[in-house]
Formats: sequence, structure tokens, C-alpha cells
Amino acid sequence: MSDESGRTVEQDALVRDFIAELKHWRAVSSYSQKALAPLVGYDSSYISKVENGTLIPSREFADKADQHLRAGRALFRRWRELAEAGIGAETRTHDGGGLDQQPAPGSSLVVEHEDAELSYREGVFRTRVRRLLHNVGTDPVTSYLIRIAVDRYPGDPERSNTPAALPPRSLRC
Repeated sequence: MSDESGRTVEQDALVRDFIAELKHWRAVSSYSQKALAPLVGYDSSYISKVENGTLIPSREFADKADQHLRAGRALFRRWRELAEAGIGAETRTHDGGGLDQQPAPGSSLVVEHEDAELSYREGVFRTRVRRLLHNVGTDPVTSYLIRIAVDRYPGDPERSNTPAALPPRSLRC
């Protein structure tokens, strides 16, 4: 018996086990998805999709996460269980790059690289965001919504979240 992802109940259990293991070691190591991302060479959106079960992790990701989270090969063993169960057959990007992953059905974007710049001149904020996106799903992507948040005090997030520090609602981009 399989669900809408095409996986059996047993395979879904293995995916949930990997996710639980990853979340556990991230919590033990006190890393957010955003903090872990540059260490393992993947974008935080990739980690989010893995933890939400919409993307099966690559071998490379499991190995690097295991190493940086000091999980003692626990993450890699969970990944190997996925591979042995036939979940997440590895595929390569068109350029032979390092993103080997198996998407969940439907459309799914992975941010492979991001470069963002925010400037303020003469009372106007200007933003420039360049992202290299990779559609690892089966459906075409017709739109892509982004959200930009500006930290007024980057070194002091609590101060940035106070109502007096919040920026005006409309910023010209």
C-alpha cells in the first residue's frame, strides 16, 4: 500500500525517522536551518524541504550534516536506510553539480545560490536579489513569490522586533 507520494507506509516511516534524526541533531548542536546551511553547502530552503518531507536528502547532504552536527554517523545510517529501501534514487543537475536529490511529486524549487544586496540612498531602500533556482519537481513553475525582511539591528534581533524598530509597510523595491 502506498500514499500520495508513491511510497509505502514503511518507506514513509524511514523518511520520518531521517527527519526526526536531523531535527534532533540540529537541536542538540543548537543550529538553525539557516546556520547549518552554509556549513553543509546547501541553502536553508533545501534543509527546510528535507525536514518537511517534500525533498529526499542527497547522500552528500546527509554526510556533511552528519559531520557538522557531530552525529556520529547516525544521520548517514538513516540516509543509508532510505537508499536501501529504494527511496531517493540519486539524480544530478544538468551541469553535473552536487545536488543529487529526489523530489516529492509536483513542483519544488531549491535555491542553489543566492546573492542579495540592500542599499539605502536618499530615503529610498533599493534591493537586488539574484537566485539560482533549480526545479526538482515534475510540474513547471509559473511564478515565484519572495519575501524580504530587513533587520534594522542585525546584531540585536530582539531590538529589531520591537514595534518602534519595524520598517514602514511599503518599501519601494
